[in-house]
Amino acid sequence: MHPPFRLKRLALLLALGLALLAACSAAPPYPAGADGRRVLVRAEAVALHPEDPARAKVGPLAYLGGLELSSPDPAFGGLSGLALAPDGGLMAISDQGWWLRARLERDQAGRPLRVSQARMGPLAGADGLPLKGKRSSDAEGLAAWRGGWLVSFERRHRLLFYPGPRGLTGRPTLMAMPPWMARFPANNGVEAIAALSDGRLLMLAEQAGGSLRTQGALGDGRQWRVVGYPLSGGFRPTALAPLPRGGCLVLERAYSPACGARARLGYLAPEEIKPGAELRPRVLAVLAPPLTTDNFEGLAVLPAGPGRLNLYLLSDDNFSPVQRTLLLAFSLAWPAP
Repeated sequence: MHPPFRLKRLALLLALGLALLAACSAAPPYPAGADGRRVLVRAEAVALHPEDPARAKVGPLAYLGGLELSSPDPAFGGLSGLALAPDGGLMAISDQGWWLRARLERDQAGRPLRVSQARMGPLAGADGLPLKGKRSSDAEGLAAWRGGWLVSFERRHRLLFYPGPRGLTGRPTLMAMPPWMARFPANNGVEAIAALSDGRLLMLAEQAGGSLRTQGALGDGRQWRVVGYPLSGGFRPTALAPLPRGGCLVLERAYSPACGARARLGYLAPEEIKPGAELRPRVLAVLAPPLTTDNFEGLAVLPAGPGRLNLYLLSDDNFSPVQRTLLLAFSLAWPAP
């Protein structure tokens, strides 16, 4: 590797690190109707390993395919939460206070082909008005719940419920935030949220309580109990995806100039998720360079026939020119061996 190339690579890695620590500001919200506005989303196929396109495995995960998503619309980007329906319906939120609704077109195996019918619009606050300013609009976690959507916010820590049938296009209600989470540092709030198969809600903060541990909450939306979450290897939790028979998958991300952006996928068994517990997911797979990776913050899981799940990972590009919005799909035998 020649010295100029090393310097260029170091500059890109430093730029990526700064973007991960403090997301770049997006274009200010533009007018949109109650059902949002149409958005063109381009999709370009990406390999799991850019230099070895034939590679299709990372740990127990089998690579189905991936897309790099882009749009000329200035509001597109910063996607921090993901939900997928079996019919391909896609919902996402951005950390600039926007919702994205689209259709993910896939083949019979679940391979992502393109994104169509995309619309975006601003999330409303409890007053019914569009959220304004980074402190109020930093949406991070997304979960389907009781026919609507739960969205967690950091900086101004709170939990909003957008009921059906309007969902994310409607007016939400403010839910009770656990008091210890309301006191978290501004940029270290709830990144991951899931409605578990038994009806309970699980939330995890990215980092609160030191470099070796963060906290979460387990409850029903009214009453909450604290749970702990040990941190390791520089990874921080960014998304949760409930599993049909209980438990959930946990997506974590890490970044360092030396190693670049990494992602780690783990499993929390149902019996481990209880009040006061120290949640220690079993690591399933790690995505790290030279594999295709970025700042992954969204995770969705769909059944894919007997004994298999399809997983979809979505990255937050922080509106940075050195990052990408990636949507990667994997197949996983489940229960895992």
